[in-house]
Amino acid sequence: MSSPVVTLEQPRVSLCGGSALLLEAEGPLALPTQMGIWNLTDEIRAWPGVLDLQPGMNNLLVVLDPLEGDAEAISARILARWAEIPRERALGRLIEVGVVYGGEGGMDLMELCEKVNLSPTEVVALHSAPEYVIFAPGVSPGFGYLFGLDQRLFCPRRKEPVLRPAGGTVMIGGAQCNLGAPRRPGGPVANPTGWYVIGRAQDVPVPFDLAMDPPNRVSLGDRIRFRVERIEA
Repeated sequence: MSSPVVTLEQPRVSLCGGSALLLEAEGPLALPTQMGIWNLTDEIRAWPGVLDLQPGMNNLLVVLDPLEGDAEAISARILARWAEIPRERALGRLIEVGVVYGGEGGMDLMELCEKVNLSPTEVVALHSAPEYVIFAPGVSPGFGYLFGLDQRLFCPRRKEPVLRPAGGTVMIGGAQCNLGAPRRPGGPVANPTGWYVIGRAQDVPVPFDLAMDPPNRVSLGDRIRFRVERIEA
């Protein structure tokens, strides 16, 4: 990541703008903590005065109704429930995705290797070994932020974004991994990113499709495993 991650000793709720609250969880990124975020999201959704929720990595954004939402009262209620909310939950389905590492589809593999001081074979072995969990929605179409990356592959994101081809990209940024959605007909052929594109999935499923019911084809807590197809120079 471009800046150090702040690890809180105690959870806190702060005001975001005039009608939203941000819960920031204590401690480092961890699966039990994120399960607590998901469980709290499900519960708060039914509270009066709440319009929308957005779970993030170790945090939860709560959007309030400006006419009915009492920020002070809801802040206190969030902290009280966070202290009690269960930190366990069943994980979702496992999705296996074949990846071609390096080459034209993974043009940043060698650069990442230099930054983490590992060979392409070592990077691919470490990257494909874990079973990743979808922790939170991402900022671009895809499968969100994936948790489970080996610490030896942690690499700060670029300070200045670069253009990279869209569609099934497999990327590393900071302490996280990411899998991009397949490119849509008529969609952008490239996107700006500060992450390192190390491979491309040849047959990646569609994570969201309005023509289907339900439109979400993946959910928070689903798991992804990368299968090595080959490594290209």
